[in-house]
Formats: sequence, C-alpha cells, structure tokens
Amino acid sequence: MNHKKIIATIGPSSMNKDTIEKMDKSGVDIFRINMSHTEAKDFKNIFNMVAKWTSKPICPDTEGAQLRTGILVKNEIIIKSSDIIQLGGPEVDQTKNLIPLNIPAPEKLFIVGDLLKIDFDGILIQIIKIDDDVIYAQVLTGGKIISNKGISVDRHIELPAFSKKDIEVIGISNELKVDTIFLSFCSSGESVKTLRKHYDYDINIISKVESQAGLRNIDDICKNSDGILIDRGDLSRDVAIEKIAFAQSFIMGKGISYSTPVYTATNFLESMIENPKPTRAEINDIVSTLSNGGSGIVLAAETAIGKYPVDCVRIVSRIIREFEDPRYFSNGSFNNKSVDYLLSLSLDGIVKPHGNKELVQQTISDSNDYEDINLPSIEINEKNISDLIQIAEGVYSPLTGFMNLEEVNSVLQKNKLRGGENWTLPIILQIDESKIDKIPHSGRVVLIDSKIKKPVGILDIENIEKIEPYEQIIKLWFGTNDPNHPGVKEILKGGAFIVSGKTFLLSKYRQNTKREYEFSPKQTREIFYHNGWYNIVGFHTRNIPHTGHEFIQKQALEISNAEAVLLSPVTGIKKKGDFRSNIIMACYQNMIKSDVYKPYGALLSPFNTYSRYAGPREAVFTAICRKNFGCNYFIVGRDHTGVGGYYAPDASQKIFDEMDLGIEILSFDTASFCPQRNIVTSEFKRPSQDESRIELSATAIREKLKSKKKIPSYLLRPELAEILLKMNEENPSDIFYE
Repeated sequence: MNHKKIIATIGPSSMNKDTIEKMDKSGVDIFRINMSHTEAKDFKNIFNMVAKWTSKPICPDTEGAQLRTGILVKNEIIIKSSDIIQLGGPEVDQTKNLIPLNIPAPEKLFIVGDLLKIDFDGILIQIIKIDDDVIYAQVLTGGKIISNKGISVDRHIELPAFSKKDIEVIGISNELKVDTIFLSFCSSGESVKTLRKHYDYDINIISKVESQAGLRNIDDICKNSDGILIDRGDLSRDVAIEKIAFAQSFIMGKGISYSTPVYTATNFLESMIENPKPTRAEINDIVSTLSNGGSGIVLAAETAIGKYPVDCVRIVSRIIREFEDPRYFSNGSFNNKSVDYLLSLSLDGIVKPHGNKELVQQTISDSNDYEDINLPSIEINEKNISDLIQIAEGVYSPLTGFMNLEEVNSVLQKNKLRGGENWTLPIILQIDESKIDKIPHSGRVVLIDSKIKKPVGILDIENIEKIEPYEQIIKLWFGTNDPNHPGVKEILKGGAFIVSGKTFLLSKYRQNTKREYEFSPKQTREIFYHNGWYNIVGFHTRNIPHTGHEFIQKQALEISNAEAVLLSPVTGIKKKGDFRSNIIMACYQNMIKSDVYKPYGALLSPFNTYSRYAGPREAVFTAICRKNFGCNYFIVGRDHTGVGGYYAPDASQKIFDEMDLGIEILSFDTASFCPQRNIVTSEFKRPSQDESRIELSATAIREKLKSKKKIPSYLLRPELAEILLKMNEENPSDIFYE
C-alpha cells in the first residue's frame, strides 16, 4: 500500500516556526502555499522562511484560470435582490461604485443573459447589458461581496491557463527548484504540457480539477499529470452539491484507471476551524475518501486560518495510521480480531513502544488467583517484584520475562535482546544454589512475595543456569569488579544462578499494591492522547526538583518544541540518606499546581523501580522505559545514573551515540547558579563567571536541612523550601530514608 499523504496549506494560523515544526513532526508530507491568497512578491520570502523550519517539500498552488472578484477598496459591498450593479476590469474606478473583476477586459468574455454565481452560490446575478468596458447586472440573490472570491458562469468561457501572477510565481519556483507545483483550474492536458515547458527540470505537477472544463477533459489531464487534486469547494460552483460525492468518485476512478494519485481537498475538518475536535461525520468522510482509493488528504482553511492547525494534522495522521495498520483492519476488511482492534489504543502519533511492537500486557485478571493451586513456588524480593510488575505492564517492552544466560550475554556484549532490539541492562531473577533442588527446571511456578507470603505472579520456567563466567559478566555489566560498587555488591549477594522464563502478574496482587499517582504505560499514553500531547519529554530523577532540574526541564521543552514533560521520579527502593518518595512527589505536585511548566503540560508519574548503579547502561535503560511510557524525548544530564567515581561524567551521554532508540536524547551540561548574572544557567563564558559559579544539587539541600540553615532561593523554590523546612522541624525522619 502506498503511504497516504497529508498536504497542509500554510496561512496566518500556521506561519510560524513552532507550528510548522509541529505540523512536520505530526505527519505533513507537503506544505502548500496558496497563491490565490499570497502576493507574488512575497512567495520567495515565505518559501525561504518555511524552508528553515522544515525539510518537507514546500509547493506553490497557482492562482489559476479562474474568474474572481478583484481587490475591493472597501472591505465589503452589500448588494440586494433587484439591485443593478456595475462590473469591470481590475483597474475600474471604484469611487463610481464599479465592482472590479480579476481579469482584464472581462466585457469581452460575457454575453447578455449570462448567470454568474459569486462565492459558492452566495450571490447570483445576471448580465443584462454591456456598454463598452462596463458590465451591468441585476441581482437575483443578494449578499456580501468581498475581495478575491471565485465566480462561475453558467456556460464554458475560455480563460488563459495562467494568470500574470502565475507566470511570475512559476519563474520564481523554477529558480527555487521546487519539487511540486499545483496547477489550479486545470482545464486540459495541454495546460499541463505548457506548464512543464516553463521548467528546466522534471517538475511534479498536481493538476486541480475544480471546474466543468476539468471534468470534461479528465482523461487527458490524468494522462499528463503526476497527480490530481479534487477541490470540492470550487468544483461545487459547477456541480450541484448533491452530486459532489459522485463527482469525487468519478474523478478518483479515473485517477485509479491511469495510475495517477488523487488527493482531495475542502471541508474535511471544517468544524476544527473553530473547535478543537472534529465531528464523527468528518472522520467518516476522511476514511471513505481513503477507502475509495484516495492517495491523500489536503487541509486548506483548517491549517491556514483555523485555530487548531497542528491538531488537524494529527487527526488526519492518526486516521491514516489506523487505515494503514495491517494488524487487524485494512481497507475496510475485518477479520476475527476486529473487536480487539476496535477496542485497542489508537495509533495516535505518540511514539511506538520500544521495538515498534505493542506494549507487553501480561496480567492475569481471571478469578483464579493461584492461592490454592498446588504448584511449586519461588519467593522473590521487593526488587524482583518491581521488575515483574514493569514487565507485565509494558514498561520493559518488548521484554516478556526474566532473561536467560544467552540473552544476558547478548545484552552485555552486543547491547541487543534476542529479538535484535537495542537493550543494555540485564533483567534477571537470581537464586541461591541451595534452593535449586526445590524448584523444577521447567514448567509453571508461582512467584511469592517473600515478605507477606502471598502470590505475586506466575513464571513459566525456560531454564535455570549458573552465571558464568561470573567475573566477566559483572565487569561487562558495571565496568568494574570492585565489590564496594553498590551494583556489584547487590549482584554478588543475589545468588550464583538465574531462573529465566515468561512472567505474568496477578491482578489481585497489583490492585493491593499500586501506589498513588502511579500510571502504567497504557495509562500515560491514554492521558497524552486525551490531552492532545504527542511530543513528550521524559525526565528521570531520584531527587527533589532543585532549580538546576527546573532549568534543564524548561530548556528541554523549548528546544524540543514538545507539548509536555513526563516527570518520572524513581519511587522504589532507595538508599540511606535519599529523599523520601512522598517528599519528592509533594514538591513536584506543588510545581504543577503552581503552573511552573506553563504553557507546557506536565504529568507526574512515579516509576516504581530501583537504582542498579550501572552508569551508562542504566541511562539507556531509563530512556527505553520512558519511551514505553510514551516519551519521544529524554533528558540525559551529566553523570546521569552514575555513582561515586566509577563512570566518567559524560559516559551516560556518549553511550547514546552508539545506538538508535527511536527517540531523541537531549543531553545537558550541569546547570549552576551564576551570582554575577543572578541566573541559573549551563553557560559560563567568562573566567570570572566560571570561578564564581555555585553548584546546584540535592546534596546541598540535604546539608542545609541537616544544619537547619535557610535554603537559598537560587537552589530551591521558596515554596518548596518552606515545605521541607516545616517537615524538618516536625520530624526529620519523614524527609530522608534512614
């Protein structure tokens, strides 16, 4: 299936860097400049400006051989039924109440008795007299006349293929080497051939069929064009509104028969010119157009003058994604998984889970909770349970269980899972040698919470293997064999064997252990979809948000042009001296409530995991997890997930140069406070500034609290400092893990 394209018209609503970039990322294939509403002298500047914001083709749409009202000196002219009005060429004296038309000598085109429709049947007039260069007409249906509105005549009249403006724009586009040009009001294949002669290279011509001449010569136009655009708006001047759908099908059928792509424009998302959501009828119109063989959708007023240009592109892009998704539904053909498809999450433009697969969902939700089943069991600790939950809810997608030794080696030596996906961190279930004889080496076992002795999940055992060579694996994992390294120390005490296999989480256990504000990837994606967030920055932290963090978060939002940030503090097992999770959450909640991140959105979602202290490997792992939550940007600061002096400060940033995770990594230097400029920044250009810089860290905040000193505002927001100082006075143990 050929990819269905989105052609978006640029106008006042979208003529800015942020909007163009978001439209580009949201799925626009071609940006269109409508020359009917653009001066020829402005075309080159607009083209060059937009070209700085997007690498997608930027294409002119000619004014075309269409009769229009001219430029009115007055903003509008009101005419009433039975009025007699006067028309003339572009240069008529409007002080004498003559209404200008856009072509010279229009009196040579008309004959007495001609019926003229102005602007989609709004006004109907009849020519009653032609006196030299003045045309007299009686008003049959009154209304408001404004500048540059199309006029149709009830008989075919010959107009030149290109206006004077078109010739100028064609010359400029030839100079700019534009990829594609839209030929408005194409009346014949000969017009297409003539247009090609204006270019000294092979130009892609999309001919617009929007008149009776275009309909009558559709075969010849299809043969000579690289594409057809059905403009349902202008076409409705010559085709009755009841027949527009049939005209669309007729033209589309002709395009298919000549293997000429056909695009369709006008009124697809008209309600979104004013409203943020489309109607169901509009969605159905788009799907029907694609199902009938349409090669793409053109957005006109929706993106040129509408209030929600980016949202319009996203809506169409999402529909196209669904239309082109072959899993359950394609081109109107359903199968036995159709209900699953209809009830599944929308392919809404949010980044796909890691590996471009569906989120892993491995929770057993039936009534059988395995408490009374006579199956072998394995007790697992809090860290194992955390991994089990994250596997089951898709945080570790595409991982479906605990790794075997072969996959561990693949991850450590090649940074790859067995399926070939990039991955850097082993996820294993260690077991002591003394327990091996008590469990089977294959089959199903129940996983038991070692503290409360309740079933947590199920493991379908694949293998039980000894970790060999132990020292080599640890060295590859952590870059050191030092037993004082906290990650190495944890692995050494965990047991010399690993149990591998696919895992399932028991829903009953999960219901009893889920924490406040904790969301699964399925839920965060639902929230992003609901809020219209498609470009999301992920932020990993285990500390309260000092001003350095806030500076980096805001910089990331501005640089990425994202809609929101996912604030994702680690809330699993912590080490002594770490800030308690509820304190971190309270600080971030205060910031969100205080609109600190406006105009961007922010979602606080704790990540129930624990630190592995694996430096660069763990940095990649944290990025993959946030990708599965729906982030397509991820912040990596200096010394991200580092510990002690085991890793170089930039090691966690450099590792991303070696692999493509399908998301954009935003690397930042450490943000510090500059007393000379009274700002938080990462740029210190003068030696005096660099010498006076004050480092910002959670450690500095801890020291202030422990010594009961005031926390300066350059280090922490005053309202957050107030929260901490108050709690420190009441009970210091509520702030730090002991």
